[in-house]
Parts: sequence; C-alpha cells; structure tokens
Amino acid sequence: MVSRPLNPQYSVLIPTRNREEYLEKAVTGVLSQRDVLLELLIVNDGQPLQQIFSDPRVQVLDNDQRGAVQARNLGVTAAKGEFIAFLDDDDFWIDDHHLSKALRAFEQSADFYFANGEMHFSDGTVKAFRRDATARTLQYDNTILISAVCYRNSLHAVLGGFDDSLPYYWDWDWYLRVAAAGCELQHESQPAVAIRVHAGNMSKQNEAARRANLDALIIKHKLGPIVLKNHTDFV
Repeated sequence: MVSRPLNPQYSVLIPTRNREEYLEKAVTGVLSQRDVLLELLIVNDGQPLQQIFSDPRVQVLDNDQRGAVQARNLGVTAAKGEFIAFLDDDDFWIDDHHLSKALRAFEQSADFYFANGEMHFSDGTVKAFRRDATARTLQYDNTILISAVCYRNSLHAVLGGFDDSLPYYWDWDWYLRVAAAGCELQHESQPAVAIRVHAGNMSKQNEAARRANLDALIIKHKLGPIVLKNHTDFV
C-alpha cells in the first residue's frame, strides 16, 4: 500500500485552473513515477475541484484565484521535498523514470535538470521538442519546458520565489537567475513530457501583453533584443 512519505525526495507541483478534463492524466503520470519517494501538491487557482484524490501522496492547496505565479509560489512554500518538479495541468509525463533520472543527475552534482519533450497538437500531430539550454543561450531564447524541469528546493533559499510581475516569463526569469548564480544545468536528451498544444494555451492570443512582459524581462536581466516566440516555434 502506498503511503505519504514523511521525507519525500520530490515535491511535484501541478498548478491548475478549471481544466479538470486534463488533470487526471497529469496526476496519473506523476503517481506512476518509479524508484522515488514523492508528494504531489495540486495548487488550485480556479473553481473548487470535483475530483477526489485517494492517494495519500496527493495534497490539494487552494490559491484563492490569486494567479498562476502565486500558485507556484504557494506550492514551493508548502513543498517538503529535497527536489522540486513542475508539471502543468494540461501536460503529462511519458517517462515513468523521469524523476529517478533527475535524481541520478543530482547525485552527480547537478542543481537543475531538464528533459526534452513532445508537442501533441489537437489534430493528432506529434512533434519532437529537442532543445538544450545553457547560461549563454538563455540570454536570447527560452528553450526549457517547465513541465520537464526538476531542481534543488534549496535554490529558493538563495534566490527567492518566482517573480509575479512577469506572468508570461516568470519561468524564463527563474532559469536566468539559476544560471546567473552559477548553478549546474543538466539536459536529458530523452523526452519526458507531452505538451498539449490547444486553443486554451496558445499564447499568440496575447502578443501585446507578452511583448510588454518580455521587455520587462530584458530590462531586469540587461539582455539584448529578443524575438517574441512560442515553444512551438522550436519544433
């Protein structure tokens, strides 16, 4: 019988907002992870969840609809694991050793781990997302999938939480801060996550707001000119 670990190796965070039609598959992929002790924190930023999660490793937190970045910060604050992994509610892991692979990387001195993925389009098309990233390349492109990221929880004690003034690029901001701190980034070439590409997550609908947010990121990190892109532009 599975029980909730007192000292989990991982805290897996799934922020969610009114997308329960996807959430069950995301949760199933997390709870299917092998050879690791984990807790799963589902941070609800929308209407009350109708699903009931019987697995003792699952805890639901209420973010009172304060926003997606605040939801992630709430999850980080509650996380008991030595390592943190993120999964968006409409994505799902396709490698049941994703977390154990990352654990081996951490044992070999990595601070931040990220894997490749697959883009699953609504018409059934699947395209591979194979992109590395370094401290240098992050200066002009974000080629890291947040749903394939794991890192040491202790980084937050040094770097703080996520910047909620950057709702579109809080993740890129975090990667830049991690890289600037000299942390070791390790890339896994095998795909770990399926990214659903659908009308509800297509950021092209908000280009003006994204451009303004990207300009704020550029100013914060003293970056050069950056072309506005989506992750789908890299497949």
